[in-house]
Amino acid sequence: MPDSLNILLMDAHLRGGGQVTYVTSLARELARLGHHITIGCRPGSVLVEAAQSVGVDCLPAFQLRGGARLGSWYGDLARVRTLLRAHRPDVLHVNGSQDHWTCALANRLAGRPACVLRTRHNTYPVKKGLPNRVLNRRWTDYQIVVCDVVRRDLAQHPAFDARRMCTVHNGVDAARFVPNTEARERVRTELGFAPSDLVLGIAARLVRAKGHEFLFRAVAQIWEQHPELRIMVLGQGDLEASLKQLANDLRIGERVKFLGFRNDMADCIQAFDIGVQPSIDCDTSSFSLKEQMAAEIPVIASNYGGLREIVTDGVEGCVVPAGTVTPLASALRRMLSSEELRRKMGVAARRRVLREFSVEVFAERTVRAYEKALQIHRERTAS
Repeated sequence: MPDSLNILLMDAHLRGGGQVTYVTSLARELARLGHHITIGCRPGSVLVEAAQSVGVDCLPAFQLRGGARLGSWYGDLARVRTLLRAHRPDVLHVNGSQDHWTCALANRLAGRPACVLRTRHNTYPVKKGLPNRVLNRRWTDYQIVVCDVVRRDLAQHPAFDARRMCTVHNGVDAARFVPNTEARERVRTELGFAPSDLVLGIAARLVRAKGHEFLFRAVAQIWEQHPELRIMVLGQGDLEASLKQLANDLRIGERVKFLGFRNDMADCIQAFDIGVQPSIDCDTSSFSLKEQMAAEIPVIASNYGGLREIVTDGVEGCVVPAGTVTPLASALRRMLSSEELRRKMGVAARRRVLREFSVEVFAERTVRAYEKALQIHRERTAS
């Protein structure tokens, strides 16, 4: 494999989120390692500014709208084929359904000049029909899956080849989330928390999948024994009004601060005493959970998806059954009862991130996946 690869990273998202963070952080780290990176995205995508911020090229020329939009579909196919001729990427790295279908078909029509690799970011089911078998077995060389539990499921799926996939967990910038006493005190003062308050934090979209309801109901079980308990809710979403009403109905409304989206998220999580991620759907390789761990925040996570691969129960925090309240309340009681336990878990959490979930480890493992994918691509095109 050449020392420097020419990589096209494609993504269809317009707004931010975990997948956009994945593409941005991967682009930055691959460029740091000496590879040439171009991000392909939609006009107006947040990835345009993100590419500029990390110093890589960007082509905001693709519609990637999905569905039966023949004009958009044909235009994107033509644009990808032109890009293949002009830029000659070694790897077409796609991240979602729209960009996967577009790039894989365009590459096939052009004689498969590039290696096609897909990262699978979520737990959404894949249909077993012929189209997906063609897309994933014939038109795609390799798959990265962001957690083992999803990789194992896909390995048994008829649309995939278990020999042509691997697990690479997302990585976070541990240097950005180093424990910061000054930021902690500033944010807690801004929000009106007393030094003696114990703050539970959840950083996630306000949607059903993230399980805010279970955290609120668990706190309602224990708040009388812990008058110092407070909750920070970071994030936006459709459930904001109903979650505020639920907090009031549970008589914990005065203890909950809904902070929406913050530009200083890295500072805000420093104010947490315990991070909580009680997801019941979709979560695979949570960025926010790892960011909190990097800040030496002990965490409580549900056992949904890939979360249990990030947290070892009793070491970096606690793992509880997804969609339950009483086990979450018990985990909270345990961790709230001992400052020393929280400290030890926090130290172990950052150590785990540095060892397994840093951006450096993430980029190095992705490059190894590219090497394997390129080898497979050469063998498949030669046969």
